[in-house]
Amino acid sequence: MNVPPPPLFQVGATFSQPPCKKMKKQSAPFSAEHIISVAASYLQKEDDEFLIMAKGYAAKMRKLTPDQLIFADRVITETLVEAQMGKLTRWTSLSTFSYDESDDASINN
Repeated sequence: MNVPPPPLFQVGATFSQPPCKKMKKQSAPFSAEHIISVAASYLQKEDDEFLIMAKGYAAKMRKLTPDQLIFADRVITETLVEAQMGKLTRWTSLSTFSYDESDDASINN
């Protein structure tokens, strides 16, 4: 036996508004002059060394092919994770090896 759900409202029902709560007095919105002065001071601020390095890396990464960009991002991300875990040392290095696509044929057979 299927019982229909109760109606969301009844015809002729009356609704009363909840009493209004006192709202906190809102501070005046910032003036245009204030916003402009904040923006100007932000634009005049010198870049710190990290932002300068990031801009340099970004310029180099823009020149990469899509697949090289993916690989570079992976290496950078993995390096930063190791650094966050405190595992980098003076002797930490990235080891690379030559890879020939013809090696795939021997691996997959």
